[in-house]
Amino acid sequence: MEGLKGPCADLTNDRVVAEFKSLDKELGLLDRLKLLDELTEEVSQNKNMILMFLSSYEVQIFNLSSEQDAMDSLFELETRYPDRDIVLVRADSTDSVRLAFQNYFSDATEFIQFVETGVAQLSAA
Repeated sequence: MEGLKGPCADLTNDRVVAEFKSLDKELGLLDRLKLLDELTEEVSQNKNMILMFLSSYEVQIFNLSSEQDAMDSLFELETRYPDRDIVLVRADSTDSVRLAFQNYFSDATEFIQFVETGVAQLSAA
């Protein structure tokens, strides 16, 4: 196993890149991670917010004045759109939002850069 480039050593770099780009186009993972990074600051400044993911590229944001309004709206949206990813964000501080919703708002910038650098390096090889 020593000296192998990766778990798919039998694939050419071009094939790995093509497979990755095909999957990313289908799933929209990198675009979603970039979008979440952009939303982090806006989300962190509001106490009651609902995020409804319309697609890998688009998120609709609902700012609500009270916790009860937020809960009512969340229930209504989940009932109306059962197939969508809908998240209620409620916290009193930026740190609370980031801690409670790490899986949605953790900084993915470095990960995205690693992936894009790897794709570029494989494409150039």
